[in-house]
Amino acid sequence: MKTKFFSSISSLILTSALLVACAQNANFKTVSPQEFQTLMSEKNTIVLDVRTPEEVSEGKISNAVNIDFYSNTFEQEVSKLDKTKTILVYCRSGKRSASAAEVLTKKGFKVINLQGGISNWQAQGLPISK
Repeated sequence: MKTKFFSSISSLILTSALLVACAQNANFKTVSPQEFQTLMSEKNTIVLDVRTPEEVSEGKISNAVNIDFYSNTFEQEVSKLDKTKTILVYCRSGKRSASAAEVLTKKGFKVINLQGGISNWQAQGLPISK
């Protein structure tokens, strides 16, 4: 009887922990390239490219600010951004920008992530600048 009780309690705790972990990822939204492009036209947004300078030299989304996620100063640099604006973040494939979005939301920013990154953006035929 005790074993069954403790097993049930353990399951409840594990389930609660998983729900909390999943809820933390819900602090930012991930959108399609088309929706991302529409959001870019809004006044209170900043487009943030979190790729390396080498990646950016191959092309970027127009008017994007580059702050390298792998840089030692990433958190310090993003802290300088205007918190009254929505951050539209992207990287090459969407993974790095999702990690950056977590950092940004913890710092109090409203963040929207580009699904599939600039690779998906280009695959949809959307423009980049060099």
